[in-house]
Amino acid sequence: MKQEELNIGEYIESGVLEIYVLGMISAEEKAEVEAMAAEHPEVRKAILELEEALGDLAIAESVTPPPSWKEDILANAFAAVEGKQKPIVKALPTNPETTKTQEPKSNFGFLAIAATVVLLVSLGINFKMYLTLQDVKEDLYDTEMRVAELENDNQVMVANFKDVEQNLAVMRDPNTATFVMKAIEGRDPNYRANIYWNSTTETVYLDIKSLPQAPTGKQYQLWALKDGKPIDMGVFNALDTEKMLLEMGSVPGADAFAVTLEVAGGVPSPTMEEMYVYGEPVQS
Repeated sequence: MKQEELNIGEYIESGVLEIYVLGMISAEEKAEVEAMAAEHPEVRKAILELEEALGDLAIAESVTPPPSWKEDILANAFAAVEGKQKPIVKALPTNPETTKTQEPKSNFGFLAIAATVVLLVSLGINFKMYLTLQDVKEDLYDTEMRVAELENDNQVMVANFKDVEQNLAVMRDPNTATFVMKAIEGRDPNYRANIYWNSTTETVYLDIKSLPQAPTGKQYQLWALKDGKPIDMGVFNALDTEKMLLEMGSVPGADAFAVTLEVAGGVPSPTMEEMYVYGEPVQS
């Protein structure tokens, strides 16, 4: 048997068609059933058979049971579904004057009521199976979402690991010089940032240790100082810490580095009154 045919069989047996025929289905699920019926003759045939079966039960016996039986039948049917007790079937009352003429009809009524109870039990079981299937689908969706989250987290971890490897490679390179920039007099002594300058590539890397967030409209600007002249190395934000090291361009060499607070976008020359940290190369 092909996989598609097996899936259609499982769909028919899932209980959703019975719920559809009884009108106890959501609009979304109704549209799904009708789409399946339009595409698969087996589904359409199963729906027609269910509708015909329910119609036959409705018109086969005209004897009306006492109103009190309704709750008894439903209670017993669903009690049987839960495994609490077996369904109880009651016989229809008969009129003494018409017992002989109505006996065949009453016997058929007894069978119709029994068949109704069996149908209700079957529908109840199918309904529970259908709800269970929906729960399984929801659990599967939740699992797929969790797997996607884990895959995303794994990609982030891999990317971070690569960044750490690159940072360590820069700092451990024997051609890399370290500049420790400390807070200048009058600033918070906790302010600090490091510079790693590679003499081979002439690349400058900034490691922000502790700097306050810049006010609105302001940015920090890095300067390389060579022979007493400042060289603009670009602007940055104190919260640029997604990567441990920020690549700040290149410079042939420097005697020291400094950071000032300037207007957003940077300025051609540093504002000395706004200097925060300054540092010379660490002697090995």
